[in-house]
Amino acid sequence: MKIYSFGYKYENEQPNCDLTYDLRKKLQNPVSHLPKGAIGLDKIVITTVLGSDTNKKIFSHIFNKIRKYMKENGEDISIAFGCRSGIHRSVVFAEECAKRFRKAKLDVDIEHIHLKINK
Repeated sequence: MKIYSFGYKYENEQPNCDLTYDLRKKLQNPVSHLPKGAIGLDKIVITTVLGSDTNKKIFSHIFNKIRKYMKENGEDISIAFGCRSGIHRSVVFAEECAKRFRKAKLDVDIEHIHLKINK
Protein backbone atom coordinates (compact mmCIF):
# COMPACT_ATOMS: atom_id res chain seq x y z
CA MET A 1 0.00 0.00 0.00
CA LYS A 2 1.22 3.47 -0.85
CA ILE A 3 -0.16 6.60 0.83
CA TYR A 4 0.53 10.14 -0.35
CA SER A 5 -0.14 13.61 0.97
CA PHE A 6 -0.04 16.55 -1.42
CA GLY A 7 -1.12 20.14 -1.99
CA TYR A 8 -3.67 21.05 -4.64
CA LYS A 9 -1.98 24.39 -5.24
CA TYR A 10 0.76 22.45 -7.05
CA GLU A 11 -1.43 21.41 -9.96
CA ASN A 12 1.27 19.55 -11.88
CA GLU A 13 2.38 17.40 -8.95
CA GLN A 14 -0.70 15.47 -7.89
CA PRO A 15 -0.40 11.70 -7.58
CA ASN A 16 -2.55 9.41 -9.69
CA CYS A 17 -4.02 6.99 -7.13
CA ASP A 18 -6.79 4.45 -6.72
CA LEU A 19 -8.42 6.66 -4.08
CA THR A 20 -7.97 10.41 -3.62
CA TYR A 21 -9.53 12.45 -0.82
CA ASP A 22 -9.83 16.22 -1.07
CA LEU A 23 -9.75 17.54 2.49
CA ARG A 24 -10.03 21.24 1.58
CA LYS A 25 -13.82 21.39 1.96
CA LYS A 26 -14.18 18.67 4.56
CA LEU A 27 -11.81 20.19 7.15
CA GLN A 28 -11.16 23.79 8.06
CA ASN A 29 -7.59 24.91 7.32
CA PRO A 30 -5.89 24.97 10.75
CA VAL A 31 -3.07 27.32 9.74
CA SER A 32 -4.45 30.34 11.64
CA HIS A 33 -4.40 28.32 14.88
CA LEU A 34 -0.84 27.03 14.53
CA PRO A 35 2.62 28.39 15.23
CA LYS A 36 4.52 29.53 12.14
CA GLY A 37 6.44 26.65 10.60
CA ALA A 38 4.32 23.89 12.16
CA ILE A 39 3.70 20.91 9.88
CA GLY A 40 1.47 17.85 9.90
CA LEU A 41 4.10 15.74 11.66
CA ASP A 42 4.10 18.07 14.70
CA LYS A 43 2.02 17.10 17.73
CA ILE A 44 0.24 20.47 17.82
CA VAL A 45 -0.92 20.06 14.23
CA ILE A 46 -2.05 16.47 14.79
CA THR A 47 -3.98 17.53 17.89
CA THR A 48 -5.54 20.48 16.07
CA VAL A 49 -6.57 18.49 12.99
CA LEU A 50 -7.82 15.36 14.79
CA GLY A 51 -8.90 17.09 17.99
CA SER A 52 -12.53 17.76 17.15
CA ASP A 53 -15.28 15.16 17.15
CA THR A 54 -16.29 16.29 13.66
CA ASN A 55 -12.81 15.73 12.23
CA LYS A 56 -12.51 12.36 13.98
CA LYS A 57 -15.80 11.30 12.38
CA ILE A 58 -14.59 12.47 8.97
CA PHE A 59 -11.37 10.49 9.37
CA SER A 60 -13.26 7.37 10.53
CA HIS A 61 -15.66 7.63 7.59
CA ILE A 62 -12.79 7.90 5.09
CA PHE A 63 -10.82 5.11 6.78
CA ASN A 64 -13.84 2.80 6.64
CA LYS A 65 -14.34 3.59 2.94
CA ILE A 66 -10.69 2.68 2.31
CA ARG A 67 -11.08 -0.61 4.19
CA LYS A 68 -14.19 -1.45 2.17
CA TYR A 69 -12.34 -0.67 -1.06
CA MET A 70 -9.47 -2.93 0.06
CA LYS A 71 -11.85 -5.82 0.77
CA GLU A 72 -13.13 -5.56 -2.79
CA ASN A 73 -9.81 -4.78 -4.54
CA GLY A 74 -6.99 -6.11 -2.38
CA GLU A 75 -4.29 -4.44 -0.30
CA ASP A 76 -2.03 -3.31 -3.14
CA ILE A 77 -3.61 0.11 -3.55
CA SER A 78 -2.59 3.75 -3.61
CA ILE A 79 -4.31 6.44 -1.56
CA ALA A 80 -3.84 10.20 -1.68
CA PHE A 81 -4.93 12.91 0.73
CA GLY A 82 -4.88 16.45 -0.59
CA CYS A 83 -5.28 19.84 1.04
CA ARG A 84 -4.32 23.36 -0.06
CA SER A 85 -0.55 23.27 0.52
CA GLY A 86 0.01 19.64 1.46
CA ILE A 87 1.60 20.32 4.85
CA HIS A 88 -1.15 20.15 7.49
CA ARG A 89 -4.45 18.30 6.98
CA SER A 90 -3.30 15.90 4.27
CA VAL A 91 -0.14 14.98 6.19
CA VAL A 92 -2.08 14.28 9.39
CA PHE A 93 -4.66 12.11 7.61
CA ALA A 94 -2.00 10.22 5.64
CA GLU A 95 0.05 9.53 8.78
CA GLU A 96 -2.96 8.45 10.83
CA CYS A 97 -4.13 6.16 8.06
CA ALA A 98 -0.65 4.63 7.73
CA LYS A 99 -0.42 4.17 11.50
CA ARG A 100 -3.70 2.26 11.63
CA PHE A 101 -2.86 0.02 8.69
CA ARG A 102 0.59 -0.73 10.10
CA LYS A 103 -1.05 -1.65 13.39
CA ALA A 104 -3.09 -4.16 11.37
CA LYS A 105 0.24 -5.57 10.10
CA LEU A 106 -0.04 -4.20 6.57
CA ASP A 107 2.97 -3.02 4.60
CA VAL A 108 2.60 0.75 4.11
CA ASP A 109 4.83 3.23 2.30
CA ILE A 110 4.10 6.91 2.80
CA GLU A 111 5.25 9.95 0.87
CA HIS A 112 4.55 13.59 1.65
CA ILE A 113 5.02 15.13 -1.77
CA HIS A 114 4.92 18.80 -0.84
CA LEU A 115 6.13 18.76 2.73
CA LYS A 116 9.72 19.38 1.54
CA ILE A 117 8.72 22.34 -0.60
CA ASN A 118 6.92 24.12 2.22
CA LYS A 119 9.17 23.39 5.17
